[in-house]
Amino acid sequence: MPFNFVASIGYIGHHATRLRSNFGRLNALPLNALKLGFPVLNMSLANALANPTIVSFVQSAGVTLPSSPNAVFPGFNGSVAQALKPFPQYNRINNILESQGTSDYNALQAKLDRRFSRGIQFGASYTFSKLISDASEDLFGGSPLGGVLQNPFDRESFRSVSPNVAPHVLVINYLIELPFGKNKRYLNSGGVVDKLVGGWQVNGIHRYQSGVPLSFFTSDPVFTDFLQLTGYLGNLRLNPTGQPFETDGAFIDNRFGRQAINPAAFAPPPLFGSGFINNPSGAPIGSAAYAAYYADPLRFFGTLAPALSNVHSPAFYSEDVSLLKKTRITETVTFELGAEAFNLFNRTYFFFPTADLRDAFNFGFQSVGANNPRRIQLRLRLTF
Repeated sequence: MPFNFVASIGYIGHHATRLRSNFGRLNALPLNALKLGFPVLNMSLANALANPTIVSFVQSAGVTLPSSPNAVFPGFNGSVAQALKPFPQYNRINNILESQGTSDYNALQAKLDRRFSRGIQFGASYTFSKLISDASEDLFGGSPLGGVLQNPFDRESFRSVSPNVAPHVLVINYLIELPFGKNKRYLNSGGVVDKLVGGWQVNGIHRYQSGVPLSFFTSDPVFTDFLQLTGYLGNLRLNPTGQPFETDGAFIDNRFGRQAINPAAFAPPPLFGSGFINNPSGAPIGSAAYAAYYADPLRFFGTLAPALSNVHSPAFYSEDVSLLKKTRITETVTFELGAEAFNLFNRTYFFFPTADLRDAFNFGFQSVGANNPRRIQLRLRLTF
């Protein structure tokens, strides 16, 4: 291209399989058993077998109970849920080194570069990318979405955009030697004039990056205890209410931040039951109303995706600029005066919004980050 510029554009993509993952639940209660409801699953097997009404209801739900506690194993005194697990003699079974994950990465990359010539160097790169995965993103099987699997029998719903990848990233860098002084275009002379106006240089790195997808959930035991009872583990995703996810981001007085996410846009799934709310159906165990409440186990799981591609964390903007003056004293001695400004425009940084609905007061609230204000530093250097 003219003026020593070079432009390139390309597509990069990869598909990966057998990645480290953590969604297997080897001792999970069969999904159909959730039709029994929390009260039945939570009671002891001995008490359930001693109640003809409960035995009849369990049979009508298509679930078969062991004939006696000893039929599970001699001396068993656990709950109905424990008795129905694949390995009732154990609690949680960790699936070490599970490698069943997949990922797909697609990106458009564009670059514009100018190699250093006539005192100017310039580079700009733009990436538009998307990573979709159900696997971990580190070597140890960890994942930012590991806590919202919720239903281990529906792994397809766990495939989601990654909350670690920003869709848009633009980075600009430059080095400009001002055209003044000896051997330059303007004021090309030596002596005092060169000492005053020569040797000036401006450098900069600018980064403009969109936010990453956010994940919303609830860890409230009132809603999530049944995940521990059934061996599914983790937290629950939320349900959308139909209201907009994001607000106008207005600052809140005396709270050092803003309400960026609309709490009214989210609701927890229907209560399966736990703790002090043992029977949320409000109907006698085994009745038609009780059976209807628990007839569809899937409704007790949140329907939001693990991470939302259309709701992002705050964008990141940064401008780091330096001004440098080089003054040659002799052939072998040079004096440098430099000034660097980081976050030149003193942009406000925000932490991620609170994503756990259990913290109702702070849900969706973004506090101001105080660790990256504008910083300016001066330096002197004598090179000999």
